[in-house]
Amino acid sequence: MIAVLVAASCGAPQKREYIIPDDFCRLEIPQTEYSPLFGPGENVKVEYLDRWGERGVGSQGCYYFVDGNRTVSVIGSWVEKNDPVGPDTPSEVIKGHNTRDIPKRYPGPYGVRTWSGGAVGAVDCPRATGDSNASFNRFLVDVYANDTSLDEHSERAHKVFGKLAQSVMSDVVEKLSCGENG
Repeated sequence: MIAVLVAASCGAPQKREYIIPDDFCRLEIPQTEYSPLFGPGENVKVEYLDRWGERGVGSQGCYYFVDGNRTVSVIGSWVEKNDPVGPDTPSEVIKGHNTRDIPKRYPGPYGVRTWSGGAVGAVDCPRATGDSNASFNRFLVDVYANDTSLDEHSERAHKVFGKLAQSVMSDVVEKLSCGENG
């Protein structure tokens, strides 16, 4: 009995001792939508990628680290629609996470698909005439988290990640320049 108690007390902190970030990867998303992704730990740090809406083809978004471990990722990327080589749909991106889960559709305007560890949304976004990256005409956002309480509750994970991905997509779409000159 003592060995069990000692083993349980030697693991990671069982409560969240840090403050949940005020924004979600520079997006205005209600904190109640993303707080379930942040588990126990002592501190949280963020690493930002390119800003949302950048016209290049680099990754946009951020990573969150709890106690030095990457726990939450929000990654936006431009892809070529109907790309014969790279993933260009939410289901293909999810397949790249090496999950056995079958992607599940979440209702809403952004083609969101979920799995137990996250969600991916997509929007077709034609670029302006003459844009050097015009062939990159779809924007995907991959939101996923490691070691959350959602891991063991697939239906709750579907709802939390699905709603969050729809909200993220809604905010990101406002920052994209789909079909605009400039």
